[in-house]
Amino acid sequence: MLKEFLKDELLEVMEKAKKGICSREFENVVIVHHNDADGLCAGAILYKTFSELGMKTKTICIEKVHPAIVEKIHENRKDALFIYTDLAGLVGDVIAEIDGGRNLILILDHHPAKNVEKENILVVAPELLGVSGDVFVSASTLAYLFCRNVADVKETASLAVIGSVGDYHDRSGGILGYDRVALQDAIESGEAKIKIEGSRERYFIKSFNEYADVIADYLTTLGSIGYYTMDYKLGIKACLEGFDDKAMQRVEELKRIKEEKFKNKIKELIAGELRKEKFVQWFHVGRDFMPMGVKVIGLFCHLIKDMSFVDESKFVAGFQDFHPELPEIGKIPWQGVKVSFRAPAPLERKVLSGEVPGLDVTLPWATERVKGVADATHRIAAASLIDKGKEEEFIKTWEEIMEKLMLKRGK
Repeated sequence: MLKEFLKDELLEVMEKAKKGICSREFENVVIVHHNDADGLCAGAILYKTFSELGMKTKTICIEKVHPAIVEKIHENRKDALFIYTDLAGLVGDVIAEIDGGRNLILILDHHPAKNVEKENILVVAPELLGVSGDVFVSASTLAYLFCRNVADVKETASLAVIGSVGDYHDRSGGILGYDRVALQDAIESGEAKIKIEGSRERYFIKSFNEYADVIADYLTTLGSIGYYTMDYKLGIKACLEGFDDKAMQRVEELKRIKEEKFKNKIKELIAGELRKEKFVQWFHVGRDFMPMGVKVIGLFCHLIKDMSFVDESKFVAGFQDFHPELPEIGKIPWQGVKVSFRAPAPLERKVLSGEVPGLDVTLPWATERVKGVADATHRIAAASLIDKGKEEEFIKTWEEIMEKLMLKRGK
């Protein structure tokens, strides 16, 4: 039972979603998940649970939600259960409209979200109930709690721990809130142990014979660096069966690709390619990171945000061209870019204290004004998709929004 630790509102939302699923029969379950460690762990938890319930289950890995992508995923599918996890919280209405009522849609997202009042969609999003997805619940934890409510099993708790660490929910020294509930379940089952290193916790996962942060790094490497080569499949397999030699060899190959491309780009930024505005410093990698997926622009921004050549008082933003030929989905009739924002550590503290507006507010607002698609936003890390050619317009729009919000704060 979940009543002992879930907020009544979250339990009610989960029960409503469970009843909605149980009230219909499905030929297939399609799990659409993100391609970082948290998304892969969430996808694996859902795949394992619904497969063991006897349903024909398929996973589809995507980097971002866009109407053109949703149309490709939903075309020629009827009477299925679609589960979107670690994404889609802000665009449930778009997905429901594209689907046209042919299928039932469940969104399990820990990012900021919108309620959708349509019969064929169910939204389970803790942020709508005042629970921070930045700190207290990852997508993999949310998937775990939902599956525990549906099937009353705890065997995937360690995957929730790995996903939480992969989303940096341990940045304050250890994972908290609902993430810690999953950790406790993993400890009680003998799957996890806590090790204290200095002022931080690390979580040893027995079935992997490795620490959660190391496993999460492997998974993000496979899912993000190896997105276009479909190495996310090795990541899902590793979540369910462990890492074999093939997966580990691929991890090392992909890391070498990433390190070389990142090293070259850092040199270019230091040489003067980092453009500075009042509130943001930004750059554009174009197609320089290919064949890596667009998730890596966020990884790169996270890597450089506290380096000495970066202004710690300004957000870091990077643009990367979106490659329209998606694995297992096909060609998307849209030309665009992904923009990722990160906050340097001193600025991060100001955002979390409320002194500076969060990206969960500014980025969706700016994206909407240039007719882009914002999803999966947090206060200190966020990303969106916009049409190619609108990059400078977007930066100008975002700066205007920041100026307006800072003036309201008297800054």
